[in-house]
Amino acid sequence: MKNLKFNHIGVATKNINEELKIFEILGYKKESEIFIDENQGIKGIFISAAGQPTLELLENLNDGGPLNNLLKKGIKFYHLAYESQNIEEDISRLEKVAGAIVVSPVKIATYYKKVAFLLLKNRTLIELVEIKE
Repeated sequence: MKNLKFNHIGVATKNINEELKIFEILGYKKESEIFIDENQGIKGIFISAAGQPTLELLENLNDGGPLNNLLKKGIKFYHLAYESQNIEEDISRLEKVAGAIVVSPVKIATYYKKVAFLLLKNRTLIELVEIKE
């Protein structure tokens, strides 16, 4: 899967602004403004620091949001995201080669053109993202 390029690590948070304060101590700065993604039920922001991976801080839009189970279990770092030129082809390839299971099918996203989530055999959650032109 040499065609996939690492993009970011997804971080589940209860409060983006509080989490950002902690990461600023480690040298992180805002890479984007806060965005709202109604399709996924989250809001998020990308942050970066020299020599460190880009992070996507994510917060639920409402009390019944998709991050609740992760946050209850104390899981913060929960997905690795990779850029894809063609999500559908890469999903098919990952299913065949890596035994990946699609846990969230391809969706139109606010920040990216399309996103999809897959679970690998080792229980690693990956997000495939197609960059907007």
